Amino acid sequence: MPIVHIAGGGIAGLVAGIVFARRGWQATIHERSPELRANGNGFPIFENGLRILEALGLGDRIESCGHRLERWSIYRSSGEKATEYEPFDATGGRIVMFHRQALVDLLVGTAQSSGVTIMPGSRIVGADSDGAILLEGDRRIEADLVVGADGIRSAVRRAVMGDLPLGAHRKGALRLLIPIEPGDFPDGNTRVGREFNDPSGRRIGLLPCSPTLMYMILVNLLTDPEAGRQPVDVELWSATFPMLRRYIERIGEGGHYDVYHSIFPPAWSAGRCALVGDAAHGMTPALGQGANTAMMTAYALAASVSSGLSPQEDLREWERRLRPLVDFTQKYAEGITSGRLDPNNEIFFSDPGLRRLLEADIPAEFGAAIAA
Repeated sequence: MPIVHIAGGGIAGLVAGIVFARRGWQATIHERSPELRANGNGFPIFENGLRILEALGLGDRIESCGHRLERWSIYRSSGEKATEYEPFDATGGRIVMFHRQALVDLLVGTAQSSGVTIMPGSRIVGADSDGAILLEGDRRIEADLVVGADGIRSAVRRAVMGDLPLGAHRKGALRLLIPIEPGDFPDGNTRVGREFNDPSGRRIGLLPCSPTLMYMILVNLLTDPEAGRQPVDVELWSATFPMLRRYIERIGEGGHYDVYHSIFPPAWSAGRCALVGDAAHGMTPALGQGANTAMMTAYALAASVSSGLSPQEDLREWERRLRPLVDFTQKYAEGITSGRLDPNNEIFFSDPGLRRLLEADIPAEFGAAIAA
């Protein structure tokens, strides 16, 4: 039985572990945190990501764990509606919002029932291209394949490729979950995603993850440091978006602030080490495709490597087939972040050029996962 060790117990690592285990690999996930806890925020899963969940046998859990949106409305800071999209018309498929922890919990249960060993509190501090991981305490473990799913500052990537520079971008964002209160949706429909944009570069997104929880994101230019201050300056943001004060006042000291970064490594693999998710293709969140592409590359990787005997050719073919689409996604997201594309943040996914991403069917292209 070939052996794979995976660094990182996030969405990419869990998807990879599930597919490897179902294909007969002995899969172990090492998560540095003492428990698999996700940052308290949410994200959209589009049709390209939903196909992955369905291929894992989780199609009947999508509606119960996620919150399908029926409309996506974009407003100017004055409160004037700029445009509105019906998800299927705009993207060719569904948009389902997930509380990140709900999706992680779903994937953890699926991984465990598929035979994946999950080791919380196990920190991989290095790896080598011969297929070995190095844990804290200088403990070395040999494997047929090592997968770095350990984020944009990946220790696995650094060990096999050196210190690669991260792409720096002009924005940052505070992300958090807030409770939904009476009056938040005047028509009573909690399946509406809303974005509010100001010419200053400030933006607020309000995206319900469930009937009771809303994902909130506040975006600012780095040249506007007052807007990125924590705790949030309620008066500053309310002056820009007066109609949103009721939501801004709920933020308090909550949330997690990040400056936007990206990474374009020269390759997605080195020897017997492969990278997936943010470790391979960290991108700005302008398209909401980070989790979707992470599932795509993780699933395709685990479905591509035929055995642990000589994986390098399989790894090169996996990257050759998938990287052009993922690179396109990264660059498109960067174009939006820079203001070069969609400077008013009103195009959403109506650009026909994005259809090839949203129509990507990785399970059909790389092979359906074996049922648990």
